[in-house]
Amino acid sequence: MSLKEKRELASTKRRRAAIEAVSFNEVFQDYSEHTKQNKKPTSFKTEDFLFRLWIGPVIGSLTLKAISPIHIERIKKAMLGAGKAARTVNYALSVVNQLFNFAKRNGLFEGDPPTEKVQKVKHDNRKMRFLAHEEADALLEALALRSRDVHDMALLSLHCGLRAGEIFALEWADVDFKREMLTLRDTKSARTRAAFLTTETKNMLLSRVKASGLVFPARGGSRLHISKTFGRTVKELGFNDGIKDPRQQVTFHSLRHTYASWMAGEGVSLYAIKELLGHSTLKMTERYSHLCPGALREAVKVLERSL
Repeated sequence: MSLKEKRELASTKRRRAAIEAVSFNEVFQDYSEHTKQNKKPTSFKTEDFLFRLWIGPVIGSLTLKAISPIHIERIKKAMLGAGKAARTVNYALSVVNQLFNFAKRNGLFEGDPPTEKVQKVKHDNRKMRFLAHEEADALLEALALRSRDVHDMALLSLHCGLRAGEIFALEWADVDFKREMLTLRDTKSARTRAAFLTTETKNMLLSRVKASGLVFPARGGSRLHISKTFGRTVKELGFNDGIKDPRQQVTFHSLRHTYASWMAGEGVSLYAIKELLGHSTLKMTERYSHLCPGALREAVKVLERSL
């Protein structure tokens, strides 16, 4: 081996040794900057919180090469032991996995992330409860007495299937009264979709219409957050009395779930519901399948007529 080749080999070994000495903490600083620039502020804050409270204390000082599945299991065990929800635990595991993939893309790690050998916590926190028409009417009536803004936002979610975040971000530029539709941008599924107005929601928006800006601005023109008024009204109506399972409790998100459930009950196809809700896959919409027996029965009749 020539002297030049020996020097190149030594240089390569030194670079490899330097890379292998990088700790999880150090990589997280770069990953955090990447997150801050490419994700929503809420995602950045959540990931930073999970790192500081749960991830960092267990594996922060270790090099990436030294981290094994047992270390990830310790994070999971600590969080479950502290009573953290399965969804929160899985979020933390996802952050670790994303960091390893980030390191791999940047030449700081080789091989498979240790998270691939760790099972996620099984859970199903999807909302199951939806409102009957009488309950929805009572809720809207009670909200109207407390707050026009909260009533109008609830109506929009119930009639158009909007998430709370989509309502808070809605601008007048995205309201098309002529075509009776809303354009929802930068949604949870990271894509733009359309929502269609009912006569009641159209009239409600016409009564509020302004030239520009947010449809539901907070004081000073900033974005709103979920109001406590909604929860207090639900409590007064007794919708959650004696109900311990969070999936069966009425929250603001229950309005969007009710929107989809009502459509399924009227025979609207799961594909149409998927598109209206902005779900990325049909699997996310399949929970409503048991509510559309009429559509299934009609499908059999179509077959019968062809025989």
